[in-house]
Amino acid sequence: MSKYNELTLDFVELAKFEERIKALPRKAEYEINDYLWNDAGNILRKQVYANMPRSTKNKAKVKNAPKVHAKDVESLDKATFNLGVRIQTHLKPKSKDFGYLIFPDEGRGFRQKRKGEQAFFSKALDNKENEIAEGLLNHLDKKIEEELQ
Repeated sequence: MSKYNELTLDFVELAKFEERIKALPRKAEYEINDYLWNDAGNILRKQVYANMPRSTKNKAKVKNAPKVHAKDVESLDKATFNLGVRIQTHLKPKSKDFGYLIFPDEGRGFRQKRKGEQAFFSKALDNKENEIAEGLLNHLDKKIEEELQ
């Protein structure tokens, strides 16, 4: 698995996060998953699209080249797992395979080595990490208030 599929969220103020989990003992896991799978996943997908570079080459003459750019279509999928979400390239069906995005992201391949690593997946998390952490804490706060009422 590529490293751009391995983005993790680090909490600076872990104590605040722990307090919210203790306040929602039976529902914390469900609420964290709810936020990560819906809100955080969508925030990250939008940011990856914003950071994604657009090729200026005319691909009309290139055999088997995609006719649409990955930035213009749903080229990213959101895979969910317990207490996490993974943003990855859309790999099926073959006619709309965007697995090639690994090459500009990691600077792999002959042509991409000249440009270097563009790291648009990791830049998306770096740009939105604080927003997602604050959003998760706010989401948990709302659920705590609902429990108290």
